[in-house]
Amino acid sequence: MPKLTKLALIVIALTFTSAVTALGNEKTIKIGQQKQLFVDHFIIENLENVSLEVGQADKYGVIMEPSLPTDFQTGQVHDGPDGGAGYEFGESCFCWFFSPHWDESKKKFRLWYMSSKRPGSGVAYAESKDGINWEKPLIAKDGKSNLINWAKPLPILRQNKKRDLMELGLDGSTVTIDPSLPFGHKEKYKIAFYPNMGGKDAATRLGYSKDGINWEFYNDGYPVTGRAADTNNQIHWSPKTKKYLLHCRQDFAAGGGVGELRGVRIMEHAKENDLINHPTAWKTLRTFTLEDPNKSTIAGTNIPVYQIHTFPMWYYEGIWFALTDVLAATNRPVPEGKQDFFTRHEQGVWEFYMSPSRDAVNYDFSLATYPRKPLIPRGKDGSFDKDCARPPSNIITHNDEHWVYYLATNERWGARKWDARLALAKVRLDGFFYLHSKSNEGKVITRPFILEGDNLEINVNALNGFLKVEILDEKRNDIPQFSGNSAKTYRGHNSLRLKPAWSRQSDLSSLKGKAIRIRFTLQNTKLYSFKAL
Repeated sequence: MPKLTKLALIVIALTFTSAVTALGNEKTIKIGQQKQLFVDHFIIENLENVSLEVGQADKYGVIMEPSLPTDFQTGQVHDGPDGGAGYEFGESCFCWFFSPHWDESKKKFRLWYMSSKRPGSGVAYAESKDGINWEKPLIAKDGKSNLINWAKPLPILRQNKKRDLMELGLDGSTVTIDPSLPFGHKEKYKIAFYPNMGGKDAATRLGYSKDGINWEFYNDGYPVTGRAADTNNQIHWSPKTKKYLLHCRQDFAAGGGVGELRGVRIMEHAKENDLINHPTAWKTLRTFTLEDPNKSTIAGTNIPVYQIHTFPMWYYEGIWFALTDVLAATNRPVPEGKQDFFTRHEQGVWEFYMSPSRDAVNYDFSLATYPRKPLIPRGKDGSFDKDCARPPSNIITHNDEHWVYYLATNERWGARKWDARLALAKVRLDGFFYLHSKSNEGKVITRPFILEGDNLEINVNALNGFLKVEILDEKRNDIPQFSGNSAKTYRGHNSLRLKPAWSRQSDLSSLKGKAIRIRFTLQNTKLYSFKAL
């Protein structure tokens, strides 16, 4: 299998080639008014004393704990609702998979989450006005729980009969709010999941809903893919290709436990996005495992320790981000000793990393994933998230911040008991990656691009340093009105939307439609993004 890092470089090069046009002897990028995030070198021609670095979220704290009637784990490891353990692997999996969204139609935060693996459970629902304080409305048909409703039973292949999902429970579920359809459309809300059954039933099923509460099945409830589905199954709309994408697990080795080699399958719908009439028309674009440079293997096997456990995909400002959920796998039961709710472990644990992509297929793991730079690091000894910080299916951008909900536990994969919590962390707008200059003055020169606006908007933290913004022509020559002494130096600024001005020109209207470059000069400064206005 080719190395992912090589594939990532290839796709970046191909993407760049496809996005440029010849202008004289230079290649000029067409970016329109799309915000340019510094997640790779696509827009960058030259860096001097500046590095591309990985951002980290600030933890807010726990915002939801398990509660009855649906969440069988109470959150206390020795005090479950049935008098037994709070968590037994394969039974209670509070927020093991979860999908937070801002629903513009209702002006509410909405959350769909896995309440348990036990029979009589499934996908539960919660909502919030502020994203912090959550309610669990009793939306079930019997009015006794916050479980979503299914219109009909689900076909179970291994039993050759249809069964109510409430009898089975389900797994690997994520909910998507389709941006291509209006609110109220019967397919506005989409769900991907598989029933809590193994064998040939471990395949992705799809459903749809007009309100997110009452659901129907695509394909009459039958699988829309082959095996496997033991991960977050997720359907997306791609704004770039105008097609639905679907991803789930790919079988690369024996399923389950120590012998499993976990991988990802990314598919695209091949029949005009008609999921009603062509629910199984998915073509595979790529399958892959995590080609981690760390070649360590699970004891007694040739299976890598570091594996992709789930792979949520999130689209933001023209970039796909894989919230790459990496399991540091180990033998089960865990070989490190008895239950330990205080000591932070290093195997059998999860953290997730931001992996950017420009095509939703090839992802760059070299910046954050391979160097082990998680978006939300696990907590210290004794903390609620010391062994597990797992990603949502979706990140919410709210009040000029990115709100990242995450599943937190205080024990390892394979442990029989743990506490589970839903927690929140926040990231500065565009702060997943950034260009950073330290004590030495640095310079960034962009590739030439057509200016389609009258000004620039820059996301920068120069609170302890400075930023200077100069405009060059396509040949890297200074434009006097916008460079040198004409360019203002911004000191002590920390702004999400800095609009630079020049002493001889207040804006860039005279350059609109022309090919330009930007030269950023910076010191002790973090540069997150820019866009033309």
